[in-house]
Amino acid sequence: MSLPDENHVIELLKQVRQESTPPRQVWKQMGKERLIREAYRMQQTAKIKRVVTGAGSLAAAVFMGVWLSYHSPLKPTVDLQKTISPPAVITATPPNAIPSLPVESKAKPEEKQEAAVITRDDPQPQTLAPETAPNPIDRSHPTPTREKSPLEVQAEAYLQKKLGEQSKQFEVDHAHSNLAQGEVAFRKIINGIPLQENSAMVRISPKTGEMTLLLYPDLEVSGVASQPANREGTIDKVKAAQQLGSTLRLVYAGKKQPGLQYVVASDVYVNAKTGKLIGQEKAEKKSVAVSGQGKPLVLKSSDEVAELLERKLDIKVEQKAFIGVNPHGISYSWNDGQGNGVSVETTDDGAFLGFSQMTADGRKNHRETTYEQAKALAIAHLEKFLPTDVRELSLEASQESPSTIQFTFAPKVNGIPVIDHSYKVSVEQASGLVTELTGNFSDLSWLHTDQTAKTLSKEEALDQFVQHAPLELVYLPAEKGAERVLAYQIRRDSEQPWAIEATTGKVIN
Repeated sequence: MSLPDENHVIELLKQVRQESTPPRQVWKQMGKERLIREAYRMQQTAKIKRVVTGAGSLAAAVFMGVWLSYHSPLKPTVDLQKTISPPAVITATPPNAIPSLPVESKAKPEEKQEAAVITRDDPQPQTLAPETAPNPIDRSHPTPTREKSPLEVQAEAYLQKKLGEQSKQFEVDHAHSNLAQGEVAFRKIINGIPLQENSAMVRISPKTGEMTLLLYPDLEVSGVASQPANREGTIDKVKAAQQLGSTLRLVYAGKKQPGLQYVVASDVYVNAKTGKLIGQEKAEKKSVAVSGQGKPLVLKSSDEVAELLERKLDIKVEQKAFIGVNPHGISYSWNDGQGNGVSVETTDDGAFLGFSQMTADGRKNHRETTYEQAKALAIAHLEKFLPTDVRELSLEASQESPSTIQFTFAPKVNGIPVIDHSYKVSVEQASGLVTELTGNFSDLSWLHTDQTAKTLSKEEALDQFVQHAPLELVYLPAEKGAERVLAYQIRRDSEQPWAIEATTGKVIN
């Protein structure tokens, strides 16, 4: 009996994707033998699941015994200034728990490197704690602009059950939550002013409904919480809005039907004491002239993908690709088993979406790449795939990590950036290797601009911004030992970035 051809395999994989969620990490899909081993492992896991559940229940009982003894007079004293403890983890599976349906979220929680133990076992009812009414004079704690999801309400109830009255000091932090993964973040309210970053997290398992509470350090450790918030000399919201409004710029926004909008920089803040912008350099987007060399790519087989890799990137693969189907389309992956591999992503129709690679030898015997060199390498690789009608890019952001620099570019049409049509390129600093390049590389001829349409001037947009911008006063994160900074920022609980339609003046929040 002959094996099915490649197109038939792809169709079968698409059918599987409709029935179950495929693995997210392409590198864990390498090789048919690994799939066979995975199936065998799942069978073994099913056999021992009852044993693991029993062991987990025993561990939870032991943990609860330690938790209940937290206020014991025999508890050793801990110097919070000198000792860093792991996160306080509180888990529970409510009887007859029904997992909540996850809600999509565009923001992921920030990574926490330190956490302090904060536990409490005061019995509390399951009902949701009522929200504390803000002081009518205190305008730093504005009314939320969005309704809470069922998952957030469930997390609030759990937080109230575990912390009792202390739970009233927290509010849902939608910007740092990941509702799709069952993670609801909370931020602490200190003297009526919230921390910008989240200081608690409730995780709800989508499968079992099990809930876990993590508590992170906050300003109480440094003694700031014991002092009244010093708001003397702070500027008012009108002046803060005028300062933030200076970062407004005209862009095309919207993934399906981009329209002209005025948007404000989301990662820039106003110092509430001095009125100066914090992170102003992040609002400045530099333009880059490019020469797109690519044509719309449609890849229908692993042979076509392999030919593209060799022709465009000088990457030669020998064996047939492992083909996988993910929520974005189709992936073609190769791995030699020695730490070298490459993967190419396409849409279901075969349109090229990008590639990523890793190499075991790329990090050896190479001089460290500078920021400017890495940017030049990123642009050079990007030009190979950019449509010929793209002649200018906007460098929207760059993020450096200990090993790589990631650049985010947006194409420009008539000098206006298309921010929801961006390209991302990662460059390894030690070797200068481009490890990842992703984006929508279709041409932009579908984006028609009406130059005769009247748009708001920046001054008119600024006036709208000052009148309607939902500002809030927050404590910004500070380096260890430094004083926290009071700053104004745009509320981050909106479902989409705050903006103004340039043609109608309609506020989008």
